[in-house]
Amino acid sequence: MIEKKNQSSNKKKKSILKIGMASVIITCVVGTASSFVFAKEIKVTVDDNERMLSGGIFQNVGDVLEDNGIKLGDQYSVNVNTKSVLFTVDNIEVKSKASGELAFDGKTIIYQTEAKTVGDLLKEYQIELEDLDRVEPGKSTRLEDAKKIKVIRVQVEELPSRQVVTYTTQNKDNPEMEVGKSKTVQVGVDGESSQVERVLYENGVEVKREIIFDEIVTAPTPEIVEVGTKAVVETPAAVAETPAVVKPPAVVETPVVETPVVKEPVPAPVIETPAPTQTTATNTIPEGAVKMTIQCTAYTATGNATALGVMPKANHTVAAWSGLPFGTKIYIPAMGTTYTVEDRGGAVTQGIVDIYMDSYDACIQFGRQNLEAYIIY
Repeated sequence: MIEKKNQSSNKKKKSILKIGMASVIITCVVGTASSFVFAKEIKVTVDDNERMLSGGIFQNVGDVLEDNGIKLGDQYSVNVNTKSVLFTVDNIEVKSKASGELAFDGKTIIYQTEAKTVGDLLKEYQIELEDLDRVEPGKSTRLEDAKKIKVIRVQVEELPSRQVVTYTTQNKDNPEMEVGKSKTVQVGVDGESSQVERVLYENGVEVKREIIFDEIVTAPTPEIVEVGTKAVVETPAAVAETPAVVKPPAVVETPVVETPVVKEPVPAPVIETPAPTQTTATNTIPEGAVKMTIQCTAYTATGNATALGVMPKANHTVAAWSGLPFGTKIYIPAMGTTYTVEDRGGAVTQGIVDIYMDSYDACIQFGRQNLEAYIIY
């Protein structure tokens, strides 16, 4: 009985050993086969360059790419989720992201994007364009052709204003007035106009301005100046008379005749007024003089000395505003005279001079005139 039991036990052990050996063999066979059955080849395109890669069907796409030397960074985009398993993917596309500069609303950024066009990039950054705004280059431009993109904000304003309309000067011939003399018979007055300007700004900088409305509110009054056309015939006659007066010395007469001739120049100090000399000397505009138009009035003797402390002289003295120091010379071509500032006056304000004259009638006849003048400081 005991021998039979031992034989039965040995048979069972041998049977178990055979089963174990068979399991090991089957496992090895299945493992070897699975290495072929569970592998997959797939087409990968990297920036338009195609290649075939292989990997386990249960591997992540990212791992398969890295195993084959393709390392992804922020500058690349993949058409599939890199965590997807390989058996769910048909093909893989890897592309470099577009990059460049984007300037908008006062700032500039460096972008990296999967967007295809400029318009797509603006949507990605949620940049909206108003009706007048624009982007350079245009929205349809492919990003691969644009490295610098600029958003331009456009604004338009309409600005109302009042403008001075400068009066014109009209010359009228006066045959009763000698050549070289002139007289203002109507003082010019500036007018006024109402204007509206349209101003175009791009990114806050003015680039264009145009007048879209212009209407005269007050018409200007032209200045009318009478200009003498009468020829001066007296000068040659006066020259001819001078030698005639000198002729008497040719007649031998008693010295009594010579005495009045010598005494005749005694009034010369009165005629000493340099009017003729100054008129001749100031026919040419002095070098370095400042040109301006001044309003001229006239005054006559008051019996008092000027503000400078000297007695006023015709064809010489003027009262001027405090901005012109005493001694300043004023050449007035229409008067043919260079005057000297020697006096002041309560009504003599900026741009006005008061010319001293010999008589009240001369002052009334002169009136008030706007004349061209040259200031010699």
